[in-house]
Amino acid sequence: MKDRLYKSVVLISFLILLFVQLRLTYNTYVLRDRDYQIKDKTLINDEYGRSIPDDKLYQGGGKIIDSILSRNMAGLKAAYDGNGKNFKALAAKVADTLLLHLKAKSSMDSIFKSIVKRNGLDAHLQYLLTFESFEINFNKNKGNVFLFNHKSNNETLLPSAHPFGVIIDGNLSFPNLQNRVTNLSVSGTLMYDYRITFNLFVDAPGRPLRVAMQMLPTFLLVALCIAIIVAINYYTYINWMRQKKETEVKSDFLNSIKHEFNTPVTTILVASKSLHEDEVLNDRNRVKALVNIVERQALRLHSHINQMLEISEISNKINLEETDLNYTVLAIINDFKIKVPEPHSITFDPHHSEILLMIDPFMFTTMLQNMLDNSFKHNQNAVKNTFIFLSEDSDDFVLHIKDNGRGIAAANISKLFDKFFREERDKTVPGLGLGLYYVKQSVDLHGWRIDVKSDIGTGTEFMVYIPKGSVIINSN
Repeated sequence: MKDRLYKSVVLISFLILLFVQLRLTYNTYVLRDRDYQIKDKTLINDEYGRSIPDDKLYQGGGKIIDSILSRNMAGLKAAYDGNGKNFKALAAKVADTLLLHLKAKSSMDSIFKSIVKRNGLDAHLQYLLTFESFEINFNKNKGNVFLFNHKSNNETLLPSAHPFGVIIDGNLSFPNLQNRVTNLSVSGTLMYDYRITFNLFVDAPGRPLRVAMQMLPTFLLVALCIAIIVAINYYTYINWMRQKKETEVKSDFLNSIKHEFNTPVTTILVASKSLHEDEVLNDRNRVKALVNIVERQALRLHSHINQMLEISEISNKINLEETDLNYTVLAIINDFKIKVPEPHSITFDPHHSEILLMIDPFMFTTMLQNMLDNSFKHNQNAVKNTFIFLSEDSDDFVLHIKDNGRGIAAANISKLFDKFFREERDKTVPGLGLGLYYVKQSVDLHGWRIDVKSDIGTGTEFMVYIPKGSVIINSN
């Protein structure tokens, strides 16, 4: 539960931090994008205004508008006063004519190039001039009437640059509020007052990419910051899990020591106290039994202490001696058989040839004894059998230690050689979880390797692989 809570807190904190970082970066990009050409936009706006004094859209645009309106104003007024449907049709026709003429006779291209050249601006700048709306006031009491409005007049013959109106001139592909230089509403008077609204957009091709390139150091710093935060969180989490595991292992180890040491010590103390009683001292059989108890418990305590000392004394220095593998294994098994009562058995099938190796006798003996001890100690069968034999493949000689015990869960096989590791179901079996750890250390120091195969209910087989390259003599 605590692990899940910790992971959730770390993940949520990281996501919040990531969101804040990305949000700040995006806002910075928007500000950079907004301010990228603010100076040029102000300059172009002023220059554009000076290029069309008392005119509309571009030089000569006002004359085009006035000439078309003067020819149609009376008809528009009559249609407005009469049938509303006729006015709408006539207004659309006049708007199409007006817009077509404004587009066909546009001088905006030359005006814009002149502004760019005169002010030394980027020659790659593009523009777009759009016509947004046209309003006429036939009756001041009723207000303006739209002759054309890009929001509702979708039937115009010219392409729309929605939501900014019909394109009059220019080739800028993406007009938006960011690159709009000006939005003008200009009034005029013929028979009746009218007002037109138009937009000018100016931008450089690839401006977003340019802004992004300017912000590249910022992007890299943000990415680096996020990577460092991820690494720190991951490192912290791994350390926390390792420390948690070590704490649990130490706790289990101390509990095991308490149990394994207290039992023989308590038994010795009770037996020793009994030996002080006159009634017991006068009974030789009881004295002998108590002495045997003390001896057995002392040997048990001595065994635990030696096991811990063996682990603490493991180093990279080993004392290698030329040894016959068959003979050494046979000698260890013969000594171990004394502890195996009937009907249990331990058998050894030696290799057919002599195998001379450089081995540390103490380490090897303790290693094999630990594996043999485990094969019986953790075996709950009525008849316990352990088989030891030697085989070979193309690269190695293989020492097999196989039992008919209850087997090891697949999830625990990878943990078998960890210090102090014990399966939950083995907690009732005496031990400190150090035997197989010592086995693995001994195997590694000899330059060998060990593998495990196990089936629940069938048994476990340990295989120690000894490279043939380390063999001194292999004769038949």
